[in-house]
Amino acid sequence: PGGAKSRSCVLPFKGDMSETYDVKIGGKDGGARGTLKLGAEGVKWQARESERSVSVKAADVNTAEWVSIGKHFQLRLRSSDNTDVRFDGFDKSDQKKLAEYCQNTLSAGLQVLKYDVQGKNGGEFVVDGGNLVFKVDHKQSFDINLADVAKASLNAPKDEIVLEIVQPENISKKQDSLLEMKFYIPNTEALDEEDPEEPQKKSVDLMHAEITKHLSEEMENDVVIKLEEIRCRTPKATFDITFYSHHFKMVGPSFDFTVKYKAVKDILVVPNQNHHNFVVIELDPPLRKGNTMYHHIVSHFPEYDERDIDGERETWQLNLPEDFDDRFDEFKFKDTVKEKMRGTLEEVFVQVVRLFSSQPGHPTRVHRNGKFREHLGEYPFVKASVGPNNGSLYILDRVFLFLEKPSIVIRFEDVETITFDRQQKKSSVANSFDIKIKQTDGKANEFNLIPKKEFENMAQFFKDVSSGKFEGKKMKIANYTEGGDDEGEKSSDEENLNRAGAQGNRMEDEDDDESSEDEDFQFDATKAGSESSEHSSDDDDDVESGSDSEAEKMARKEKKKEKKEKKKKAE
Repeated sequence: PGGAKSRSCVLPFKGDMSETYDVKIGGKDGGARGTLKLGAEGVKWQARESERSVSVKAADVNTAEWVSIGKHFQLRLRSSDNTDVRFDGFDKSDQKKLAEYCQNTLSAGLQVLKYDVQGKNGGEFVVDGGNLVFKVDHKQSFDINLADVAKASLNAPKDEIVLEIVQPENISKKQDSLLEMKFYIPNTEALDEEDPEEPQKKSVDLMHAEITKHLSEEMENDVVIKLEEIRCRTPKATFDITFYSHHFKMVGPSFDFTVKYKAVKDILVVPNQNHHNFVVIELDPPLRKGNTMYHHIVSHFPEYDERDIDGERETWQLNLPEDFDDRFDEFKFKDTVKEKMRGTLEEVFVQVVRLFSSQPGHPTRVHRNGKFREHLGEYPFVKASVGPNNGSLYILDRVFLFLEKPSIVIRFEDVETITFDRQQKKSSVANSFDIKIKQTDGKANEFNLIPKKEFENMAQFFKDVSSGKFEGKKMKIANYTEGGDDEGEKSSDEENLNRAGAQGNRMEDEDDDESSEDEDFQFDATKAGSESSEHSSDDDDDVESGSDSEAEKMARKEKKKEKKEKKKKAE
């Protein structure tokens, strides 16, 4: 799409007079406005609202193209390596000056291209140099630079090719960016031109093979290690994960992901009741598939690895990069990753991700079980729900972790207050309570239906952390009635529905003694007593109204009986 009308003026550029234009950067991640300077040594574009800049040397320009886009025009500078840079928002009157500049300074005549603008979505694909060109009626409609394509996936059953686009690191979150494109190629068969003797292949197979020739794939000698059949709960699939020097790839049956190590924030390893360990990788930025965002990779591993025989751990062979020693020498846990490692699948997975994701001065932290245990002293979590979803709230030494849906990680250092609330409606006794964790940035998370047996453990643990680690300045315990205006409000209808849904979904039998009075559980004894009497009177009123309705029903039945008897006598 074209930008606003360009404005030009004359500014110095390394001793020469140069033209400047107020235009947008074009291409897959375009849209940001900035200043384009044309100088003797080449062109440079600088964004207005960020540090992003794009430079092209005059000697590197192979061709220059002028394209009409809506009411405005686009300048394309293509290099000899088939990469191109695009600038949007020129006016038609700028063409003459740009043509002279391209001819005299860049030694490339400005070619005028005409595009098909009918808007048809059916045509043909042609791989032209380093570009994938889409043509309609033999006229170019649009093109994609294959240098911008991270991966081309083939969905053979549906005759589709999905292109995943490389995302720039410094693009603003406010900008739109092309993530992927999906193309359907009709189920027709064609001969393999390279080997006519081979069986006929479908057009989608041939096009996929042609595209992948131009993509920069990792070399086999760049693979550090490949771990197969890693079961993940989020995203839900079984993946083969290949670790490279600066990223790892997750290849699943339906979709794949590429994760850069510097996107890994922390790793959390926690147990569940089914003798499995969850390994949670926290990501920023998150993975994205369409409109779905994955802020965490949640995988699970058995407590006992079937590959361990007679107590002997499996041996894993790693291919470490040449710069391994220099790159990771500052980290104390560097020796946990070696060319030959012995351990379970989980141990190798965690150690490799931890070391390779550690950045200079910022080692990746692995959070494990801390001091907190539930009331039976066995697990580091309590049962809870978020909205209608049941799960487990893990309380570690530095973070809260909720699994499974949605997965939530909250660091203690970011917590301002923790509010306890008993959910008692028409009963004088609450079988569960809620907590509301308010963070220093104003965000709040509420966890519902925590069994009342966990109250004392949690309250004491939070008090110890608040006083011991933060001198009472963070993780302060508060009542709803003692907090701000929003904390004193009653639960909304939506919250009550979610709580009821979670309570209905929870598959557990509650002990009968949970319905008995528990004075220790009362957060405010005086208030609890008054509430108890109020609810008791409400219950009495309900019983009385129920008795009246029963009496009325009996009276109506007697009247009907009398009428029937009178009819029988009359007959």
